[in-house]
Amino acid sequence: MKSIITGYVSNNDEVKACEELAVKINAKEAKLNLIFCSRNYDKNKLSEAFQHYFGPQTIGCSTAGEISEVGFTDHGLVGMSLQGNEFEVDLITITNLKDRDENIILDIKQQFQNIQSKHRTLLKEGKTFGILLIDGLSVKEEEFVSLIDGALKGLPLIGGSASDQLKFESTLVYANGELRENAATLAIVTTTLPFEIFKVQHFRETEDKFVITSATPQTRTVEEIEGIPAAKFYAEKLGLKISDLNPSVFSNYPVMLKIGEDYYVRSIQKMNPDLSLTFYCAIDNGLVLRLGSLRSIYESSTELFDRLDEVLKGDKFCLGFECVLRRLEIMQLPKEEKERIISLYKKNQMIGFHTFGEQLGGVHINQTLTGVAFGTKRNQD
Repeated sequence: MKSIITGYVSNNDEVKACEELAVKINAKEAKLNLIFCSRNYDKNKLSEAFQHYFGPQTIGCSTAGEISEVGFTDHGLVGMSLQGNEFEVDLITITNLKDRDENIILDIKQQFQNIQSKHRTLLKEGKTFGILLIDGLSVKEEEFVSLIDGALKGLPLIGGSASDQLKFESTLVYANGELRENAATLAIVTTTLPFEIFKVQHFRETEDKFVITSATPQTRTVEEIEGIPAAKFYAEKLGLKISDLNPSVFSNYPVMLKIGEDYYVRSIQKMNPDLSLTFYCAIDNGLVLRLGSLRSIYESSTELFDRLDEVLKGDKFCLGFECVLRRLEIMQLPKEEKERIISLYKKNQMIGFHTFGEQLGGVHINQTLTGVAFGTKRNQD
């Protein structure tokens, strides 16, 4: 039996799509099913089908597009199942992200300690990491990811924020048997297979820097930069008109913020009627931002996969969480270049979804590809 099975279906009927995918990935026998779904499906029908065909050992969410063996799609279900005695998996679910009761984190910490003890007993040679899926419109990712990272005591953590194409209306996470808003699901995975947590971004910081002078952190909105309406300042910095600003411009010309020793992209979600800018990640007064300088997605991704080949030494499967803005950029490339990138993902057996944000450790980030690559040979040490 294969330890990792992946599949994609495009059936528009919720029940039939789940039935087909469950067969493809042998869902009933899985230690964990990961299911990523188009937001075009009916929420209630899909929730019922998830329960029936995938069972309790399932995490999943809505997407801004799926990544699978057929390439990039935006109208189906993609899944990965972890099978057999190489894995032990337990789930922790949170169904009210906006409840800031400290007891929630204390409960997560206790659950994690119990899970870790159980996994050590069952898989003495295994190593552990976490996968987090979270509501991408909750505006709680930074706070919650930081708290989770603390509760997990630095355990490797990756994940993605649920999305809904670019509608910004309702993003869903499968938690406690239901696809719901304002929720998160954390999978604690221990495996004897080798794995590598990864991240790649195709921007570098430039010397062109500026300061946020008015912001509303609660909504991730910047009203002014250097005392000028944010959209006006940003457009002038790029030599564009305000009317030129759109998601494609935002994806090609992000700003960057230094966190610790590294620079991370802070992607713009949209321009508002008052010329303020809303971001996908946390933003605040006084932050110093820099314009990002674009690299080739293909070249940076090739470097990533070459490194994973060296570390894992053989065939691999990749679970990826890729920002929707990277997807937009890839889809606007000339046909040959776009197909070359998608072929690279296929070659490296990557499945996943396009997100409203990515998680890496205790940081919520944008315009990156994060994930975990599994080797197919059992650990020897």
